[in-house]
Amino acid sequence: MTKVEKITLRKYRLVSQDLPAAFDGTTVAFLSDIHHSRSFPLRRVKELVALTNSLHADLILLGGDYVSHSRAHIPSFFREAAALTAPLGVYGVLGNHDRNTDTELSEYCMRQAGIRSLDNKGYWLEKDGTRIRIGGVADLTTATQNLSPMLAETRPNDFMVLVSHHPDYAEQLPFNLIDLMLCGHTHGGQVSLLGKWAPTGFTPSRFKLKYLTGVIKNAGTTVIVSNGIGTVGPPVRIWAAPQIWLITLCADRRPAADLF
Repeated sequence: MTKVEKITLRKYRLVSQDLPAAFDGTTVAFLSDIHHSRSFPLRRVKELVALTNSLHADLILLGGDYVSHSRAHIPSFFREAAALTAPLGVYGVLGNHDRNTDTELSEYCMRQAGIRSLDNKGYWLEKDGTRIRIGGVADLTTATQNLSPMLAETRPNDFMVLVSHHPDYAEQLPFNLIDLMLCGHTHGGQVSLLGKWAPTGFTPSRFKLKYLTGVIKNAGTTVIVSNGIGTVGPPVRIWAAPQIWLITLCADRRPAADLF
């Protein structure tokens, strides 16, 4: 496996009765907040792509903020990201930095890289006559969110995965419809105490520490907030290691009565 300095692989097993048996064991690699910049140069982007591919995930989802501030970094990032590969595809949303830098160029380069946009969109993934829904919403602070395309033609018991760059969108979700929400943006505080507390200025969430990092159970939705990969400002992380998440989807075939 290619080694990328300091990046941690976080694994999580999500068990759901909504998941069709055909998708049992499906793996999802989630990356966010790469922030390709002088402090995360092209060499490290290449290593990151190789590391991600070495996980052999069935599906790759990207959580936005591919660059920090430089428009020139957008094409160079996506030229490397084009090498990401997974049997079920590669999908992603844009983050606030991508939009503030150049939304149109980011969207164009993403398309050219073969990465399908999830911003206010939804897609069916099909296997053996069954299907699951993946989708996303546009960034909470720099765009308008529309969940309707994600929910279009779905039923309450469909398995649904939503990507949102900003974790605060979890508070707007309809109760018990989205099974898994993946997000980033917080950097885990970037500077943290034991990975559980960060100064107010390092927690860009209205809900402070609730969505700082890790797995949060929010009603019927499992929310995973990634620390991301890169940094903004000083290239320093304390108790907020950069990370890739590898989520294994598991079908729960127990009768509903046995769950209580």
